Amino acid sequence: MSTEFSSPVRHPYYPPSAALPHYVPSQFAFSDALLLFFGAVGAVVVGAGLVAHRLRPSVTTADRWVLVWFILSGTVHLVLEGYYVVYNAQLAGLTTPLAELWKEYSLADSRYLTQDSAVLGIEGITADRALTLWLCFSMYVRCRTNGGAIYDQFIEGPMLWSAAYCLATGSPHRHLLQLTASVGQLYGSIVYLFSLWFDEWRYTAPHPYYYYVYILGMNLAWVVLPLVLILQSWRALTTYAAFAMQHQTAKKQH
Repeated sequence: MSTEFSSPVRHPYYPPSAALPHYVPSQFAFSDALLLFFGAVGAVVVGAGLVAHRLRPSVTTADRWVLVWFILSGTVHLVLEGYYVVYNAQLAGLTTPLAELWKEYSLADSRYLTQDSAVLGIEGITADRALTLWLCFSMYVRCRTNGGAIYDQFIEGPMLWSAAYCLATGSPHRHLLQLTASVGQLYGSIVYLFSLWFDEWRYTAPHPYYYYVYILGMNLAWVVLPLVLILQSWRALTTYAAFAMQHQTAKKQH
């Protein structure tokens, strides 16, 4: 639960009574914060596209964008959200680039600066889920090459990065990882948005910009894209299962 009572320190967040005794005003201009964020996103997108082309030049355009999403989303979870999980108690008083990004976003949801238990739980699970499933899954993964040879591959990275790797190399494990990661992303995003709605947006500064650009614009991608990928993996896995059942039936008949 967030800390909320009359604060002796003036700050721009809502509600004004939110207690932020260690708050330090942002050292970044608004334009600098946006430039930092979108510059980092652009760099990850370009890098992911180059990785996709290098590992699998024949990958379709649609799958190339899925791979970019995996790498970008995995980076956000582990770097940006991981930073919040580690430094949430001091976030309002920090002036590092990542802290400044969180302080800017907190104008749309001040709970990120007040150690709100619901937000911390959601972000903690989101940031840690990838590592936990990766440790279980990456013990032994066999990726099949285009030539049909089988080689043992220890995947070094979080779950979404592992999914990107499996996609880029044509591994049959791709859809298992894609489905698992996407369900977790969709669930976390829905819980987060509904928690704001149930609280009647009281943690959001009363300007349409923070609602439409920060809350909706920066979160709907984690609703729409995981839903699309869930449906894609569902179709792929049911197709594989149907083929396997037909193969088993044919073997029994012979």
